[in-house]
Amino acid sequence: MSLDGLGAADSQISLANLPPTPRQTRSARVSAAVLIIGLVVLAPFAARPLPGIIGFIPVLDTIIFVTDLITAGLLWAQFSITRSRAIWALACGYLYSAAIVVAHALTVPGAFSPRINFGVSHHINFRIYLLWHLGLPVAMLAYVWLRDKGPAKVRAHIRREIAATIVGVSVVALVSCIAWLALLPPVDPVAGRWLTVIAILICAAALSVVWLFKRSVLDQWLIIVALATIIELAITALIGGLVHADLLGAIDQPRMATLGFYAGRPFSLVTSTFVMIALLAETSKLYAGVARANTLASAAKAAQSLSGEIKLPKLIERLMAITLESAGADRGLLILPSGSESVVCAEARATDDLAEVSMCREPVTTYDLPQSVIRNAIRNQEPVLLDDASADKMYSKDEYVRRKRSRSVLCLPIVKQAHLVAVLHLENNLAPFVFTPDRVAALQLLASQAAISLENAALYADLQLQVGILQSLPVSAWTLKPDGTPDFVNQVWLDFAGHTLDFVRSGPEAWMGAVHPEDRDLAARNFWEGVRSGHDFAMETRNLRAQDKVYRWHLNQAVAVRDSEGKVLKFVGTTTDIDDRKRTEEALRQAQGDLARINRATTMGELAASLAHEISQPISGAIITANVGLRKLGSHNPNLDDLRVAFSRILRDAQRATEIISRIRSQFEKGAPNQERVIVNEIIPDTIALLRDQTIRHNISVRTELAPDLPQIIGDRVQLQQVAMNLIINSIDAMKDVDGIREMIIRSQRAEDKQILVSISDTGVGIPPQILEQIFDPFFTTKAHGTGMGLRISRSIVESHGGRLWVESVPGRGATFHLCLPAEI
Repeated sequence: MSLDGLGAADSQISLANLPPTPRQTRSARVSAAVLIIGLVVLAPFAARPLPGIIGFIPVLDTIIFVTDLITAGLLWAQFSITRSRAIWALACGYLYSAAIVVAHALTVPGAFSPRINFGVSHHINFRIYLLWHLGLPVAMLAYVWLRDKGPAKVRAHIRREIAATIVGVSVVALVSCIAWLALLPPVDPVAGRWLTVIAILICAAALSVVWLFKRSVLDQWLIIVALATIIELAITALIGGLVHADLLGAIDQPRMATLGFYAGRPFSLVTSTFVMIALLAETSKLYAGVARANTLASAAKAAQSLSGEIKLPKLIERLMAITLESAGADRGLLILPSGSESVVCAEARATDDLAEVSMCREPVTTYDLPQSVIRNAIRNQEPVLLDDASADKMYSKDEYVRRKRSRSVLCLPIVKQAHLVAVLHLENNLAPFVFTPDRVAALQLLASQAAISLENAALYADLQLQVGILQSLPVSAWTLKPDGTPDFVNQVWLDFAGHTLDFVRSGPEAWMGAVHPEDRDLAARNFWEGVRSGHDFAMETRNLRAQDKVYRWHLNQAVAVRDSEGKVLKFVGTTTDIDDRKRTEEALRQAQGDLARINRATTMGELAASLAHEISQPISGAIITANVGLRKLGSHNPNLDDLRVAFSRILRDAQRATEIISRIRSQFEKGAPNQERVIVNEIIPDTIALLRDQTIRHNISVRTELAPDLPQIIGDRVQLQQVAMNLIINSIDAMKDVDGIREMIIRSQRAEDKQILVSISDTGVGIPPQILEQIFDPFFTTKAHGTGMGLRISRSIVESHGGRLWVESVPGRGATFHLCLPAEI
């Protein structure tokens, strides 16, 4: 900002710009009424003669000279700040008045001695008197005219500028006196009443102009000054001026005056002192405001200093030192709430010009503190101020107050959003009324920042502890900002990936430089879905180990940390090396596949051997019996009874073979499972966990909606888990080639007739309506390498448990398998 702009801004603190308050307006009206009443009361008696007093006029003029100079100085002080031309003109008017009043004092005949008159007469004195009273009205007119002309230019040397103005005004005063005396004829107050009337009219014109354009406090008091000047001229010169014509005799004769001569002079003091008093009052208020502003500025500076400290011990030390200095206390304590009790964590004492702060952690006792004061402040969360604790009716009985004879006490709660953070106890046992309202206001400002700083420092300490814990974990640990940018990564990951912390913090996806190129797209998609949704997320990636340039499988998991309003503060996550586990799982899957193939082969072999063994006997018997029957039929006279017996034996052997086949078939249908109590809501998560790698590999999200408090069922846990696994695998196979959302939802709920309903829904291709029932037929499959037995065996197991398995589907919108089982009665 330029200096001119600064002056324009500072003009707002000037009396010429401040609007009057209602109290100031009432004071001005009362003053005007008193002046008018004075005129009415004194006018009838103004011409009454009284004895003359030598030295009255010089003494009065000396007082007016001093007050005019003070007023001019105060106005110039405001001019130096505001650069207002109007204020400058008014200051010149008061300086001119001070200069002319000197001439007036010197031209009073016999004022200093009855026999010394310096060659002057009352004619000269009267004309100087009128000139003196024209200076201020002219300055008022100039003041109104220049008020809207804008500020004067800022000079480099204000003092030289004011000195030049003083010299100029003095010269103008001297020249105007000479010209005034030269141009006007020598007249006395009686003969020159027309001059007095002109002077009164000029004063009235100045009063009217200021009245019409009145808008500030200064305007009000200038109107009073103009009114007092008019009344003084009327009483002293117009009515009581006979002293110069009729009552002043020769130098050696007794001198006389009038009541108006004496009574009008106090009005001259009004013209000289009213503006001075107003300026002094406003200046005092200004300085008081500046003092308060300085106090608050110091508090704001101290608060700023606190805001820059994040370490709790240093913050407390700085807070106590600043508080002791700002409050004028000789002892201070910081009390922190700890559960249901409070502890003193720091104590400060004033020694010379320094504050000694000691850290501690001690319970609050009556030996250290006035507990009644502390309890009241904590309960109400309001400051407790005792100007003189020993004389206070409520707290003077406190044990600590009685023992220490406490004087000034202030207990200030440090509160943030209705939450008590700490309590600041201050005392000064040397004097009462130490903690003034301004100091308390500054301390409250400081306390508001202290609440924030103390809470931030506590959070920082907790964060440092958390960082230390994360740093010591044997796995890679990291935290993310809400936008996904890493702000902490422990050394385990940095050593593994060969990255620096600055590199990882450079962007949300900087860490993906270590991810296998084939995994990056899927990893980035899962990462951003989790960050943008604010939900927990997990993904498996192959990450490059910097030491040997080998990719290893890692499980990346993150949880969202939220505030009380549910807003995400950050994500905390770990990256765990699961490469050995993945290799073990792969080997296990391979072994399971090999075992399944061996098992199928063994089972089929055993089934074939059993079938051959079981069926061979009845078939052999049927063949033998058939041969016997054929031979008997080839005879000339076959015995029908023998043939009947043979055919009966053939029928018996055929039925026996049929029974064998039915028994083997029953192994794939209804049977007697192993009966035990089973919790359905435990089978589902266990099965999902077994198939988790397949869902991650195919980017399928699995969501469960399991009803709580479901009753148990009676059945074979292994068989039921086989059913769940088969249905989940079918859903995975149906979605793995889908372009779009891949989501599986598994629900459990109560059904009618004391049954439990489990539904498995997917967003796959769906099942055409014409084959909805065929998919449960043996050897029917829609897969390229399917056996067609999975759903058939699953339905058989469900039905053997007294339940039902069916499917619903809309082509292109996925399928839902429903499994209904009876609950335990």
